[in-house]
Amino acid sequence: MLPATAAFVVFMYVADQVMAQVNAEPQRARAASAFDRAERVIGNTRVPDWQGRLKLIESTFGVEHQLVPAAQASADWFLSSGERERLDQGQIARRDMPGGGSVYFRKLKDDPTRVLRIEWVGEYEYLRLYYAIIIALVTAALCGILYRWAKPMWRDVQALKAATARVGEGDFEVRARVAQTSLLEPIASAFNAMAARVDALLRSHRELEQSVAHELRTPLAQLKFDLELARTSSEASERDERFAAMQRDVTELEELVNELLVLASLRQAPPYAPREVGAQALVEDVIRRAQDEMRAAGRSIAIEAPREIPASLSCDAKYLARALANVLRNAVRYARSKVAIDVRRDAGRTVITVDDDGPGVPVEERQRLFEPFTRLEGSRGRESGGVGLGLAIVKSVAEWHGGAAEISDSPLGGARVSITW
Repeated sequence: MLPATAAFVVFMYVADQVMAQVNAEPQRARAASAFDRAERVIGNTRVPDWQGRLKLIESTFGVEHQLVPAAQASADWFLSSGERERLDQGQIARRDMPGGGSVYFRKLKDDPTRVLRIEWVGEYEYLRLYYAIIIALVTAALCGILYRWAKPMWRDVQALKAATARVGEGDFEVRARVAQTSLLEPIASAFNAMAARVDALLRSHRELEQSVAHELRTPLAQLKFDLELARTSSEASERDERFAAMQRDVTELEELVNELLVLASLRQAPPYAPREVGAQALVEDVIRRAQDEMRAAGRSIAIEAPREIPASLSCDAKYLARALANVLRNAVRYARSKVAIDVRRDAGRTVITVDDDGPGVPVEERQRLFEPFTRLEGSRGRESGGVGLGLAIVKSVAEWHGGAAEISDSPLGGARVSITW
C-alpha cells in the first residue's frame, strides 16, 4: 500500500510539472501584472509607506513580496539554468515550491541589483490540501482493495490450517475447501491430493492386513489338520499322503508370503529405476520361465512369441518382468491350448498384451480382478491355482510405470491382459 501511495504522489508531482510547463506563459502573464503593481508602489516616491501598501496588496491577493539581492536570487538552487538566464536578462523567472506552489523572481527595473520575489501563498495552501485529500482517498481505496483481497485469502488460510490440523490428528478424510479462484487453490489441491493418497494407502494397508489374515488361516488350518492326521495315522501310505499335502500347504504359504512382500513394496515406494533394456531378451526370459513352470506342472500350452518387437523398452526390468510373468502364468493356467504375447509401440506408448484361448473373464468382473485376493468362481477360481495377488501386482507395476493394466476380450476367444505405459 505504501509504495502504491508513494507512486501515486510521484505521478501527481510529474503531472503538476507537465501542467506547469503547459500553463507557464499564462502564469507568467499573471505574475507580470503583480510585478508591475508592486514596482509601482515601491518606486512611487509620493507613497512614503510603500511597505504598508505592499502588505495591503498581499492580504488582498494572497501573495508575499520580498526584496532580495540579485546575487542571492541567482544562487537559489531550486532555479533551473533556463530560469536563471531569464532572471539575468530581466525577465520573470519561476520555480516550484517544495510540496506545491510557485515562486516568481524579476529584477527591479529601476534597480537591477535587487530582485523582487513574489510567492502565491493561497496557491501553496490549496495544493497542500489538494495533496492531502488525494493521499487520503488513495489510501482509503487501497485499504478497501486490500481488505477485499485479504479477507478471502485469510479465510482460505484458516481453512487450510484447520485441515492440516485435522490431518495431524489422523483424520485423512478431511479436505481443504477453498475457492477455485483463490491464490491458495494450487496449494489446497496439492494438500488434498496428498491427503487422498495417504488415505488410500492406509485403506489399502488395512484391507491388505485383513485379507492376509484371512488368506493365511486357510493353509495354516489345513496344515494343522494334515499334521494331526499324520501324527495319529497308523498306516505309512496315509502318512505319506498327509506329508505330501503338508508340502503343498507349505508351498502355497511360501508363494503367498512372496507375493505379499512384492505387493507391499509396490504399495509403498519401490526402488523404481527405469532404464533402457533389451525387449527381446526380457520377453524370451519370461517365456522360458513360463515353459519351465508348465513342464513342472505337466502341462503343454503353446506360447506364441511376438513376431515384431521394439529394440528396447524404457522400464524397470525387475518389476516389469515380474508383472509380465504373472500375466503369462495366469494365461497359461486358464488357456486350453494357446497363449500369444505381443509387444508394440502405439502413439508414443508401449503396449504389452497377453492373449489366451480360455474361458475369458466376464465384463463386470474385469476391474475387480486387479484387487488383492480377488478370484472368480468356476473356471478361473481358486481351484485353478494362485493366491489372488498376481493381477494386483501387475496393476501396481503398471501404475508405477505411469500407465495402467486392463482386461478385455481376446481375439483367441479368451481373455486379453494389457499393460500400457
